[in-house]
Amino acid sequence: MKMAYLFFKRVTLAMAVAALGVSVLSSCSKKESGGTSDASSGTPGSVLVLSGGSMRAPLEKLIREYKKVSHDNIMASYGGSGELCSQIQNSGKGDIYICHDPFMPWAEKQGMVDKWFTVGHFKVVVVVPKDNPKHIKSIADLAKPGIRIGVGDMTYSTSGQVVKQLLSTVPYGDAIKKNMVSQTKGHQGRCSSVAMGALDAGFAWSPVAKLYADKLASIPIPEIDELDAITSATYKESDVRDIKVAVGLLKNGASNPAAKKFYAFLEERGKKVFAEMGF
Repeated sequence: MKMAYLFFKRVTLAMAVAALGVSVLSSCSKKESGGTSDASSGTPGSVLVLSGGSMRAPLEKLIREYKKVSHDNIMASYGGSGELCSQIQNSGKGDIYICHDPFMPWAEKQGMVDKWFTVGHFKVVVVVPKDNPKHIKSIADLAKPGIRIGVGDMTYSTSGQVVKQLLSTVPYGDAIKKNMVSQTKGHQGRCSSVAMGALDAGFAWSPVAKLYADKLASIPIPEIDELDAITSATYKESDVRDIKVAVGLLKNGASNPAAKKFYAFLEERGKKVFAEMGF
C-alpha cells in the first residue's frame, strides 16, 4: 500500500512539472510570436517636450489635463529657448519644442521641425514690488540714482537684447545701464529677487510677471517703431516687437504616435490655457 502511494505521488509530481513546462513554453511561444507582447497590449508611449522655462506654468497645466485623458508618459525638460534650439540641432533628440521668437522659424529652415503653430504672445515689462517703495512709475524712473535693476543677459538672451535695443533709443538709457546690477537668463528668478527686495526693479516677460501678480506690479515699456535682436542661436536679426510663442512637432515626434497625439491636444487646448496665463 505504501509503495503504491509513493508511486502515485511521484507520478503526480512529474505531471505537475510537465504541465508547468508546457505552460512556460506556451507563454514564451506567444511572446515570440507577438501574441502577448507589450507592443500589442497598448503600452503607453513616451513623449519628450523641450520647453523654454518661461512657458513652464502653462505647459505643466496642459500636461496635468492630458493625464486625465491619456496614459502616455509626457516628460518635460526646460531651459532657454535658444539653448534648447542648439541642443535639438546637435543631438537630434526631442519630440515637441516650445519656444519664443525667433527660434521656431529658424529651426524649421534647418529641417528640425515637421510643423508648428503659434500658441501665444508676450512682451518685456518692468516689474517692481507691489508697494513700490522707490516710486517707479515709468521706465524713465529707472534712471534715478541708486535703483538696483535686474535684466536678462544682454548678449545671449532675447529679452536682454530687447532691453539693450530699447535703451539705445531713449535719452536716459546710459543712466539705466549704470543701475543694472544683475544680468541673468531666468525670468522667474529675477521676479523673485524683486519680490524679496534684492532688486528694486527688473525686466521680465509679461506672463512670468503675471505669476507674481500678488507681489509685483508690471510697468509697460515704450513701443518702438523698429526693434531687432540678434539671438545666440540664430545669429540673425529678428523683429521682436511682437514676440510669439510657438509649439513645434520635431522630426522625431513626427514618427512617434504618442507625440503626435499630444501635439494635437496642444493645438486644441494650448491657446486657451496660454491666454489664461497671460500669453
